[in-house]
Amino acid sequence: MANNLPTIPAFEAGTNPSESWRYWKKDFEDYLEALRYSEAPEKTKTTLCRHLSGEELKKTATRAFDLKTNDGCEGVTLQQVLQEFDKYFLIYQNEIFASFKFLEIKQEQGFAMLLLNAIMTSRRTACYMIK
Repeated sequence: MANNLPTIPAFEAGTNPSESWRYWKKDFEDYLEALRYSEAPEKTKTTLCRHLSGEELKKTATRAFDLKTNDGCEGVTLQQVLQEFDKYFLIYQNEIFASFKFLEIKQEQGFAMLLLNAIMTSRRTACYMIK
């Protein structure tokens, strides 16, 4: 399946890993479709994913998932790999939202300082307790 289409850039988490993952995944799916790899065997698709993903995703997959990285992820479909990354990066999405909600807190008129402190403590805990 030779072509002149440039490869997609390797994944870079940046400051918002969840959003970066969504964009990289879409680019990868478009790349597969454009080169007609979407019809290729699963082993070819997972190998191509591993090849294009870059070191950051390879290390994440090695640490976070029980997937083989050297001999082709036999028995694992590309869809399973992408779903594992979706779950992994969802944590970052939730953390960013919890942090945003925490930073939104302000003392309204009539709020007792003790109540404000309790709200801030519970939201702060939510920022750190996301799993």
